[in-house]
Amino acid sequence: MNDRDSLRQHEKELVGLCREARRGGITRRQFVERALILGLSAGAVGALAGACGESEEEGGGAQAVEMPPMDETKPDEITVYNWTDYMDPDVRKDFRKETGIKANETYFANNEELLAKLRAGASGWDVIIPSDYMVSILIKSELLQPLDLSYIPSFEFINAEFRAPAYDDPADNDGMKYSVPYFYGTTGYAVRIDKAPGTYTRWDTLFDPANNGKIIMLDDERECLGASLKSLGFSGNTTDQAELDQATDKLIQQKPIVAAYDSLNRKRSIVQGIPFVMCWDFDALLAIDTMGGDDEAWETVDYVLPEEGFMRWTDNMCVPTSAEKRYGAHLFIDYVTRPEVSGKNASWIWCASPVDGSEEYTDEFALAVRSTDEELARSEPFLDLGEFAPMYQEAWTQIRTA
Repeated sequence: MNDRDSLRQHEKELVGLCREARRGGITRRQFVERALILGLSAGAVGALAGACGESEEEGGGAQAVEMPPMDETKPDEITVYNWTDYMDPDVRKDFRKETGIKANETYFANNEELLAKLRAGASGWDVIIPSDYMVSILIKSELLQPLDLSYIPSFEFINAEFRAPAYDDPADNDGMKYSVPYFYGTTGYAVRIDKAPGTYTRWDTLFDPANNGKIIMLDDERECLGASLKSLGFSGNTTDQAELDQATDKLIQQKPIVAAYDSLNRKRSIVQGIPFVMCWDFDALLAIDTMGGDDEAWETVDYVLPEEGFMRWTDNMCVPTSAEKRYGAHLFIDYVTRPEVSGKNASWIWCASPVDGSEEYTDEFALAVRSTDEELARSEPFLDLGEFAPMYQEAWTQIRTA
């Protein structure tokens, strides 16, 4: 048999394996075992399982595909696909010193770019760092491998608020866990107290006609609608059209008093003295640092997390289906989740860590963005809206063209 005939025979066997899986003629364990015998890598097995669809276990309903046992051979290197400037370079260097594994890093600009590349079949990444709602989309798209938490003992340090978020709750994912939180942040607004003296605790400040021309809103569909929904007492992830309509109308009525919609110059706007700037928590830190970081700067800028509730974003560490270095990926996730490492990382990027105990290793300045448990209880993560997402896009179009 020549090479071409051998390849055709191999393809025929794979097609037959998929056909049998679709019919439910084999269990998932049998599927994985046979795929591995055919020479597929662990990552390829996951991808093939997704392509073949789900079958049923003997005597049970549909469940997640079982992963093969972990191959504990250390790879020479792994690649982390991350946001730009979102990891202290020393973290990767120290990981290599401890494990002997070189951690390379490449970058993506936004969640949608990450999704598009994975859907197009791009590979070569062992750890990726998508945001909350994107984790849900990637799970549904069968683009993530389930994690084996026995290889991530540092998960025990994750704050209880972040252990089973709605976008990756094992109870809803056939008992499988796909993500470990990396860093999180909140959406509120900065106040230049010297320009607008007073005490501010609610979103209504940004909708008050008395503040005409003194307000900058984020140029962001989900963020603005989330703030409006929260101000009305609704979920920032509502799929109720009537609630969304009320939030849309409120933003349309607000528009004449808004100086600008801007997601690019948040720090600059605060520093330049705009009284009310909708922003993310670390923006306030950046502004305070730019203004000298002294007592006067701290007394000049306040960051408000509205009492009606606010949205919270969480970036996560995941292993894509295409990754072949599962063991190295798990070792890296476990390492980065240690309190001392997460604290050091937080000091470099100035974001809040979800790792309990990390504050002991975090620069005091960076800790200013870490929310209290009481504050986190008022927050809500962004979720994938599914088929209702176009309704938010339509609402945002109405607002911006009003």
